[in-house]
Amino acid sequence: MTRALLLIAVAVAALAGAANTVADPSLGNVPPHRHYIQTATGALVQVGPRVCDAASLQAAFNQFHNNLHSVTATGIGPAAPGLHNFTGAEIMAGPC
Repeated sequence: MTRALLLIAVAVAALAGAANTVADPSLGNVPPHRHYIQTATGALVQVGPRVCDAASLQAAFNQFHNNLHSVTATGIGPAAPGLHNFTGAEIMAGPC
């Protein structure tokens, strides 16, 4: 029972942190393209807002792209370093 309560507490804390995050409304438009996660086995899984299929997702795509590729607040590397390290799963891009 304590394990379940711990998991619930961690989930609540994570959701509270996500709810307090503020998006950057001043991002410029990123040219539409697709993002994929290439798994360690080479399979491609499309991720992120599919702006190529729905132009109305441009603002969400800009945020996703910024959060994925931009430098972190500390100025060290991309925001998703585990997907930019050529080890295991990697982020890939492709045309619309």
